[in-house]
Amino acid sequence: MGDGQVAVITGVGREGGIGRATAMALAARGARLVIADIARPLDNAPDYRLSTESDLAEAAESLREMGAEVLPVQCDVTKEDQVEDLVRATVEKFGRLDVFVANAGVSTSNVPLTELAVRDFDQTLAVNLRGTFLCVRAALRQLIEQGGGGRVIAVSSQAGKTGWPLLGAYCASKFGVNGLVQVAAKEAGPHGITVNAVCPGTLDNPLNDIPGGLWDAYSRLQGVTREEVREATLAAIPLGRFQTADDVADLIVFLTSAQGGYITGQAINTTGGQEMH
Repeated sequence: MGDGQVAVITGVGREGGIGRATAMALAARGARLVIADIARPLDNAPDYRLSTESDLAEAAESLREMGAEVLPVQCDVTKEDQVEDLVRATVEKFGRLDVFVANAGVSTSNVPLTELAVRDFDQTLAVNLRGTFLCVRAALRQLIEQGGGGRVIAVSSQAGKTGWPLLGAYCASKFGVNGLVQVAAKEAGPHGITVNAVCPGTLDNPLNDIPGGLWDAYSRLQGVTREEVREATLAAIPLGRFQTADDVADLIVFLTSAQGGYITGQAINTTGGQEMH
């Protein structure tokens, strides 16, 4: 990622999240940034923790303090017009697009398939798969039109490679993302554009700790305490620690670099060894 290149990142609002960490890492390398997030409840998951306008403004201010040029944009990635407006605003502000990181994602329900509500399934796929599709499509249209290549990166998951109990909708969406990336890479390659997915493992995410979060869900499923679930999960990670958002950002930055220029169509694990294929 060279100085002055223009990068769009979705899902930047939440402090401690992958989007925020990626924005900070790219800013440190001289990128000009368009950061996007949504500031309203999800249609079918009004209690799900989303960023607010103040979160996005805070992110923009932090990036400006680093010396970065930043344009914050409210964007619901499930809305075709808003995604297209996001790319349009980028080009109007900075004159071009070089990198698009489709990071926005949700996991709104941790229940068995037999209890999974259709609305929760639909909402998860709307954000994670439809949203990624809309972002990748809009990015490719701009990159192909302007010429000169580019990089598109989707944030997937190790749950896009191996099915996990209680994560039916999330797994379905992320398996879909990985397939979409392969198609996009084959179509975009002749234009000098790389398209890849990064597949994080288990982050030490506050959302896992909330009532009804992942630790609670697996505690009920396995009949053990939340702490036992957490300890067993940690024991399954060969590197012996939970992932940080910076770990994921490091891989994304590599894929935007000259050294990552011959990698495309991949779904690359960054899991500490928790997922190995």
